[in-house]
Amino acid sequence: MNEVGVIILNVIQSCIVDSYEMEHAYQPMWKLDNWQIFGYEALLRLPNTFQNHNVEQFLDQARQEGHLYEIDSMSILRAIGSFPFDSTNAELLFINIFPSTLLNEQFYQLINHILMYYPLAKGKIVFEINETKDEEHIWENHELKEKISFLRKKNFLIALDDIGRGAASLQKIIEFSPDVIKMDRYFSKELSTSKEKQRMLSLLIEYSNQELTLILEGIEKELDLAIAKSLQVPVGQGYLLGRPEKLNDQSFLRKSHNVFPLAFHV
Repeated sequence: MNEVGVIILNVIQSCIVDSYEMEHAYQPMWKLDNWQIFGYEALLRLPNTFQNHNVEQFLDQARQEGHLYEIDSMSILRAIGSFPFDSTNAELLFINIFPSTLLNEQFYQLINHILMYYPLAKGKIVFEINETKDEEHIWENHELKEKISFLRKKNFLIALDDIGRGAASLQKIIEFSPDVIKMDRYFSKELSTSKEKQRMLSLLIEYSNQELTLILEGIEKELDLAIAKSLQVPVGQGYLLGRPEKLNDQSFLRKSHNVFPLAFHV
C-alpha cells in the first residue's frame, strides 16, 4: 500500500474514534440581480498533515483503496455539521456527492442520520452530483434515478455540475430533471469576448427560467461578470465574487449578512 493509501486508512480509523477533524471551506454564490447570497458550496480541504496531497488525488486513491464511500459520507456529515445554518442568510448549502455514494447500500441510513440530527438543514441541502470519468457508467444505472427520487421526497435538492463540459451533460438535464445546473467555468472565461458562449448561455438561461436555476461558475473578471449580468444569469460563483473560506475566518459571517460590495454593482 502506498503512502496515500496509508493516510486514508488512518483517516478512517481516526474517524471511528471521532478524533479526526475533516475541514471544509465554503464558497458563496450570489444572485446577480440583487446581490444577495444564494448559497454556499462546501469544498473539502485536507488538514496540514496532508498538505502534500491534493483533494482530487486523495479521493481518487480512496476509490482505488475501496474506501470512497466512507470518505465521501464523512465529508458530507462534516460539511453539514460545521455549517452555521442559524447564523447566515444563505438559502442553500451545496454539498458534493459521488454517484457511487448514492448507490451504496448504506446511503439510506446516511440520509436518515442527516434528517434526525441536523433539523436546521431541512430543505436547505443541495446535493451536487460529481462528474467523474471513473463513475460515468453509473449514470446508466436505473437505481440512480430511484435514489434521486428518494432525496426529493425527503426535501433535498439536486444539482448537476460542469454542464457544458461533456457531450452527455445536456442529456442528463433531460433524464434527471435537476433543480440546479452549474455551468462549467469554460463559459465564464473570456465570456465578454465570446459571442458563441454568450449565445449558448442565453439559450440555456431561456430554457432554465421555467424549469430550474442556472449557476455560472468560475467568474474571475469584472467584464465577464458584467456580461453575465446583461445576459440575466441568475446566480454567479467564482473568485471575483468570493473565495472559499473556512468558518474560522472572522470575515465569513460578516460577509454572509451583507449585500455584495457596491464596487461590483456592474
